[in-house]
Amino acid sequence: MDSCPHCGEKIDSPDAKFCTKCGQQLTTEATIPSSGRSGLLDPSRKYYFIKERYWDLGYGDIYDEKGDIIGRMHRRLISLRALVELREADNETIVGAVHRKIVAVRPTYDIKDANDRLVGRVAKKILSFFRPSLWLQDEKGKKLLTAKGNLFGWNFKIFDAKNKLVAEVSKGDALRDMFIGGVFDFSDKYAVHVFKDDVDRLLLLGFVVAIDNIVHDKKTIKLFR
Repeated sequence: MDSCPHCGEKIDSPDAKFCTKCGQQLTTEATIPSSGRSGLLDPSRKYYFIKERYWDLGYGDIYDEKGDIIGRMHRRLISLRALVELREADNETIVGAVHRKIVAVRPTYDIKDANDRLVGRVAKKILSFFRPSLWLQDEKGKKLLTAKGNLFGWNFKIFDAKNKLVAEVSKGDALRDMFIGGVFDFSDKYAVHVFKDDVDRLLLLGFVVAIDNIVHDKKTIKLFR
């Protein structure tokens, strides 16, 4: 395959399982879970492909560029905090969690590590519907990352505190949402391209999960809060 049938991006590797631009799956072959040789939060990872399942409820798998499962998302249902756990591929080892802050003026999500320690808080700029803007700050309120979305937030660029590009996030099913309006929005797919090794992978993945919840899962997630 020379190019992605979904977005037209050039495919360099004949063994590629996902498009590195839009996250579209390029093969229907079953993937084998990773052996965990380097872990979900390995700072050398350049790509994450997040594939949500079950009606936007927060369940799903996280793949590498080879199509191996390197992590899982697990949602605790009937939770006021809309808690999503990030786990290693074994589905047992919890590396972090993302949950909604109940008392907040604006949409806000907390990111916690495996020891339930707050490591980041995500909030959305209130007046930013057409081009959503979100930020991630530490427990002391220092801004660490900023996500700036394109029209309606189909894609995001993430910048650090020095305004250096850290990562790009592309929604692989944006065309479906655009033309069908979310009627058949059973799940969301994201491709995350990381440009800086020193960005904390838990913060980055937690940021993407929070963006999905705040920007794209608003209608479905309310049913289970």
